[in-house]
Amino acid sequence: MKPSELPLRPDGSLYHLAIRPGEVSHRCMLVGDPGRVALCEPLFDQILHRGGNREFTWITGTYKGSLITVLGTGIGADNTEIALIELDAVHNIDLSRGAPFPTQKKLYFLRIGTSGLLQEERQLGTIVFSKWAVGTDTLPMFYAGAEDKPLTNALRQYWQTKTNRELPWYGVAASPYFQSCCERDASRLGIVIGITYSAPGFFAPQGRSIRHQAQFPELPQWLAGFSYEGHKTENIEMETAPLYYLAQLLGHEAGALCLGVAHRGRGETIYQNGGIPPEEAMRHLLKVGLDWLRQVP
Repeated sequence: MKPSELPLRPDGSLYHLAIRPGEVSHRCMLVGDPGRVALCEPLFDQILHRGGNREFTWITGTYKGSLITVLGTGIGADNTEIALIELDAVHNIDLSRGAPFPTQKKLYFLRIGTSGLLQEERQLGTIVFSKWAVGTDTLPMFYAGAEDKPLTNALRQYWQTKTNRELPWYGVAASPYFQSCCERDASRLGIVIGITYSAPGFFAPQGRSIRHQAQFPELPQWLAGFSYEGHKTENIEMETAPLYYLAQLLGHEAGALCLGVAHRGRGETIYQNGGIPPEEAMRHLLKVGLDWLRQVP
């Protein structure tokens, strides 16, 4: 492999994450907002490694005796791609030779994020587990072969009933390990299971019109009407679909838990409507995620 294909920093760490072999666990929590890495720190028994570069911030430490890495990825499919490829590489590529190890290690990625709720009956602060995720980013045009074809076809057909303007929809499922965690804990923790739309942007791609009219202002309502195998489209965020897609492509496991901080139908946000403080709700969700990851073999 040419050095330009997987660039390293002068100290031998990976170019974007500034992370070296031995500094990262195969149990990885991806938190999007780098500020949530600091929110996680008091929950750990001890921090063994820490680092970061640009918007990427990470720690590795022990939580109830299990080694876990928490990485703040920033926003969107492009950052998600960088995070997954480099986390995979630090485990599965001999960086000194630029060649894969003969035996590949499985990684476990759990996204902990925030999202906008779509279903009328959901309350701010609802936690959604993404059993499926759907997206319109362009990653599948460059990494072929990981989408759930029945889900993809069902969504594309549904979209055609709403508009004749096409989008490159694809769908993908959460991995078996995290689905089993959710099935075990959903009732006890009040987790809603459903479909998540991962938008390629925050404003118009989510149906928001600020100073320019969005092409699909009805998108939240349209997606709220889509269901698959008895589950509704519950929320909108920006990372889960590319996470699931790349994890499946690389042979890893991935899941996502998102806190509902806005309700798109009612126009409400958790930051303006009282109730549980957002930081307290997020800290609770981070602990749920750490408990799921610590049980990974």
